[in-house]
Amino acid sequence: MARVSVPEFLGRRAELAALRAAASARDVRLVLIDGDAGVGKTRLVNAFTARIGATVLSGGCLQLEADIPFAPFVEALPHVFTGMADGDRAAEYRRFADAVRAAGERVVLVVEDVHWADAATRDLLLYLHRALANTAVLMVVTSRTDEVPAHHPVATLLAELARSRHTQRLSLAPLDRDGVAALATAVLGTRPPADLVDTLVARAEGNPFYTEELLAAGDTVPSTVREIIVTRLARLPEPAQRLARLASVVGRTVPHDLLAALAPDEDLDRTVRSLIDHGHLVIVEPDSYAFRHALIHEALYRELLPGERRQAHAAVARCLAERPELAMSPAAELAHHWDAAGEAAPALAAAVRAAAVATEGLAPAAAHAHYERALRRWPDVPDPAAVAGLGHDTLLEQAAEAASLAGHNQRAVELTQQRLAELRDPERVANAYEQLSYQARSVGNWELARHAAAEAVRLLPVGSAARPTLESWRMMLDMLGARHLDAVRHATRLLPGAEGVARNRALTVLGAGNVMLGHVDEGVTYLEQHRAFAWQSRVPRFIGVGYVNASEGLIWADRHEQALAIAREGRTRAGELGFDIYLLPLVGNVVRALTELGRWDEALDTTSDPDDPAADPFNWIFVDLPRAEILVRRGELTEAAELLKRIGTVLDGQGDAQYGSELAHLRARLAAAEGRSADARVAVREGLDLALPAQDMWLVARLVATGVALTDDPAEADELVAAGRAHRESLTGAIPLPRTLRAVALAEAERSRDPAAWAAVDGGPDRYLSAYARFREAEALLSAKRSRAHAAELLGFAAATAQELGAAPLAALVSSVSERARLKPAGTPSVLGLTAREAEILALVGQGRTNAEIAAELFISTKTASVHVSNILRKLGVKSRIQAAALAHRQEHR
Repeated sequence: MARVSVPEFLGRRAELAALRAAASARDVRLVLIDGDAGVGKTRLVNAFTARIGATVLSGGCLQLEADIPFAPFVEALPHVFTGMADGDRAAEYRRFADAVRAAGERVVLVVEDVHWADAATRDLLLYLHRALANTAVLMVVTSRTDEVPAHHPVATLLAELARSRHTQRLSLAPLDRDGVAALATAVLGTRPPADLVDTLVARAEGNPFYTEELLAAGDTVPSTVREIIVTRLARLPEPAQRLARLASVVGRTVPHDLLAALAPDEDLDRTVRSLIDHGHLVIVEPDSYAFRHALIHEALYRELLPGERRQAHAAVARCLAERPELAMSPAAELAHHWDAAGEAAPALAAAVRAAAVATEGLAPAAAHAHYERALRRWPDVPDPAAVAGLGHDTLLEQAAEAASLAGHNQRAVELTQQRLAELRDPERVANAYEQLSYQARSVGNWELARHAAAEAVRLLPVGSAARPTLESWRMMLDMLGARHLDAVRHATRLLPGAEGVARNRALTVLGAGNVMLGHVDEGVTYLEQHRAFAWQSRVPRFIGVGYVNASEGLIWADRHEQALAIAREGRTRAGELGFDIYLLPLVGNVVRALTELGRWDEALDTTSDPDDPAADPFNWIFVDLPRAEILVRRGELTEAAELLKRIGTVLDGQGDAQYGSELAHLRARLAAAEGRSADARVAVREGLDLALPAQDMWLVARLVATGVALTDDPAEADELVAAGRAHRESLTGAIPLPRTLRAVALAEAERSRDPAAWAAVDGGPDRYLSAYARFREAEALLSAKRSRAHAAELLGFAAATAQELGAAPLAALVSSVSERARLKPAGTPSVLGLTAREAEILALVGQGRTNAEIAAELFISTKTASVHVSNILRKLGVKSRIQAAALAHRQEHR
């Protein structure tokens, strides 16, 4: 049966109206359209763009084994997006944004199939959303929901885009029975019988594409969509079947000239017309064809026999080798096709070229994928070095660097260890050990990092030009191991003659180290110098380190708002400037700053969206540690225990003074909350074993305060306080940070239990500490039979703060003491046991808002809004949103 023409758009009138309204709204600059494969996303976009009266730029992401960076943007503006300008990704991003803006008075930029987007494409898409937010450009992005699992990096991108006030999200649901009937009527030209509609609904479940294909299949009723497509293709002449299968090897879109070169003996116009008339292909301006739906392309490709597939890929590769202008990214596409054809030598050569192109374009994830292909093909080629144009050692080195920059340092470690097994030249071996040490530290393997650094020193000649770089890395190991006095002394000697990597590291150490030693203004000055140097160098690693260390140093110095601004800027610009490897540490600094400011809901919202599951586990500790702090303080002990277990798999046994001691502090707090006092004291001792050899007052002071709070033995408390004092006195020239002084005061108050000691505990920016100290001060006043009125005032402050933070255990302690003393805490609010964010969301639930509408209102992801609503229902003891809304209404009108 020949395909009956169906209107360009059918059954999505409400969604089309919403899309048109978004195009007219000044505040909406991006529309996300998601839904299952075949649900009608592309048809909706086509119906919208056909009558929009604007310049339409369109491109789609590709499903290839190795990424083609920026594929949809190259397709949308092929003569503009030609590569990186001198390796400057930010400049190229700005140039492309300017070209989109200048393409017309009104512009619609369509990016399809974002579920297949490579890392570079995701970065540019995020940049364009910001850069074009106040222009006459509307971006329309489509994605398959069934292709984006919870921990997929695209999910992070979509969540971040959805949070923007400039974004509107349209989720396409399957057609209902009336919609299926209407679609069948349009295909058949007459209203279908009820039993046929029932069959279509049962078989296609409201999916428009499946429904159309079932109808087009006629009397045959195949069991899968693949069988449907293949069955319909079988009804066409053999030349049309052959051409369709050949086209499926090229990709979703096929240039006319490439198809003509692949099938020189065919009556191409007649054959292509047959495929168009039967709904397999559509014309894409100016001179290409595309499969009407990605599912058709996928089904036909999978139908090829292995031998047919290899021959077809080889034919495509030969054509592209002769006419590279027909390819979107010649090197990457040639690598893909030669590899799929089983042609090892050309696949190796093309993969190395594609990796080099991706590296120049600051797309390390794509470069890493191509290098891995080259390594896989290397043993299959008789003279691989001649074919690749480089030696195996160089290939491994470049592959390891790309893997590291892409955030996959465990793989970088493996590649560098493979290098070391093959290398013989002492200086190259030493350099490889230095790289291995960096990579090992980046995955939290301190033992390997220290061993590799020692081997590098042993092997590298004293007069070697590489010696300053190696020395600078040993200095960095001291800083990362919290040996700040040693690191700063080394950096001070190194800085005057240091260049490149060595200068980057010296400025980093002098900035971060001086802050941690209490010389805050001097340290901040060095951090600013480092950021200026990094920007001038344009080296992505240097810039990323600058954002991470500047924001972290400012947190330790209690300059949280400034730290928050820098960390958020770094998080936003990581993709644009090519330092994605530092994304999780930057997110972690955002979370830590918000945590210490008492903005716990906001901090947890920041951690709730998924990210790249292949990222090194060590990088997650930057996010997980402050998140665990909140969970323990809120009494969410099961979740905290799971998180600390995950952190422990990375840190246990590594001797990490900074993060290992923080883990010990949290383990002690968790154990105490669970009533495991002996385990809590053991955790404190284990943490001090890590912290006392280090040169960081804060690490020790925090553990001393925790240990004193958790012991009932005065002698043990005295011993802990004395250990902390001795450690501080040993650090000649260091000055206690304000947070260190807060911890010292806390330890003294916990030991003495005196009201005056508690009154001396100033929480500073830590609102939880302030609330806890005022509670304990009130408790001490009541025990000493002093002013009950002042105690009530203190308890009121503690109760209100605990309630606002959602610190349930502290709130319970305040309530217990108040009841025993028969005191009503002054100013105690009438609340429902919700946090400030939950109360805000409950009010929106009371207004009848959906999770998606709540997410848009509060600039959080829909997933995060859903989690909050579930928590609210649980806390209120109700089973539905309606009951919660009624409760919110009663609370509002009290």
